[in-house]
Amino acid sequence: MEWISIAGNVLLYVPFILFLVVYALSYKSKKRKALGIAADITAFLLFFSVPASLDLLFGVKVQPFIFMGALLFAIILLIREWKTQKELEVIKFLRKVWRICFLALSAIYAATWLAGLIFLAVQSFR
Repeated sequence: MEWISIAGNVLLYVPFILFLVVYALSYKSKKRKALGIAADITAFLLFFSVPASLDLLFGVKVQPFIFMGALLFAIILLIREWKTQKELEVIKFLRKVWRICFLALSAIYAATWLAGLIFLAVQSFR
């Protein structure tokens, strides 16, 4: 049971391991959709990984703000889609929101760890 806890912690702080594993497994069966499947599964983990990383590196608790930001973004995008499209395709819309959240959370995750590395490098040279 301890190895499950260790694997969960590793995936929480390094979610792109999950991305690579899911991509490699799904590439064999669904070549064109493998990237989308891996992004969809990793996006769920990023909603927990980004706040955990920010808390670990900087002691900042932002999880409610990330969830509210994603919800607000989805509402704004829904209003825009509703005004421009005659008929809203729900599945297509949700997939678009989910993939944009993946891109945004991935960028925040990368920026967080880059800032953390710079912060630790500056701290070690003082």
